[in-house]
Amino acid sequence: MINNTSVYKIANGVKAREESFGLLIVSKTTPALSLNHDGKEVWMMINGQNTVNDIIAFISKQYVAESVEEKVHKLLEGFENLGLIEKI
Repeated sequence: MINNTSVYKIANGVKAREESFGLLIVSKTTPALSLNHDGKEVWMMINGQNTVNDIIAFISKQYVAESVEEKVHKLLEGFENLGLIEKI
C-alpha cells in the first residue's frame, strides 16, 4: 500500500534511458521496462526528496483526470514490486 507521505528513491543498479516513446528502464533483476511519456513524468519525480503527494500534485497540474492519484499509486506499486524503487 502506497502512503502519500512516503518518499522513494531509485534502487541501486537501476538505469533509465530516454527514448522517443518515453523511457527505457533496465536493472539486473528485472527485464527491460518501457514507460510512455506519462510514466516517464512520474519516474523523473522519484528522486529521494519528493513525497508521493508531491508527485501527485505535479502530475495533476499536467493532466485533467479524476484518477491521477490512483494511477500514480499503481505505477509506484509496480515499480516497488519490481525492485526498481525503494522507500526511504
